[in-house]
Amino acid sequence: NVVLFGERGAGKSSLINMLVGRDVSSPSNPSLAAFASRGYAVDVGGREVVVWDSVGLQKGEHHEALSEGAGRNLQGLIQNIQGGLNLLLFCVNAARVSEALGINYDAFYTIIGGKKVPIVLVVTGLENKDPMEGWWKEHEAEFERHGLTFDGHACVTTTRGKPLRDGPGHWHDEQYEQSKLAVKELIK
Repeated sequence: NVVLFGERGAGKSSLINMLVGRDVSSPSNPSLAAFASRGYAVDVGGREVVVWDSVGLQKGEHHEALSEGAGRNLQGLIQNIQGGLNLLLFCVNAARVSEALGINYDAFYTIIGGKKVPIVLVVTGLENKDPMEGWWKEHEAEFERHGLTFDGHACVTTTRGKPLRDGPGHWHDEQYEQSKLAVKELIK
């Protein structure tokens, strides 16, 4: 069982759709309760893994803490996962790195995972970065400075981009396929 978490707009639904191979998840409605979630079966190297997609985390505009309701819903999610929690997958949009990262990280890794469940980082929105991995090299020290450590990471795109004008395919097909493989490798 993998729990996918991150701020609203981080790309969680697009990441789920990429991993599943079709559109099964859509961006959350801001009026839904935080940590409302749904599990999706993903084939990872011939093994079925359930990836739990959670609604965005913030309490409000200033993101200073999680709401009480979010905390209760989060506890309910973790208690209802059959077979226990095996991996935390933190999804962050490269263009939206914020101070709320520490709150979100603590809510899952420290409070829920008890610092015992492995945690990996997926940075989305990097379709125009070449190489995509270059983003991590530029920002890794900032994460470490805030005490955010990970068991692995992937710098990815979750969009194929616009269709090509002169043939089949899309602008970012190659990066998209590389991204899918990179995230599945993290989950292994």
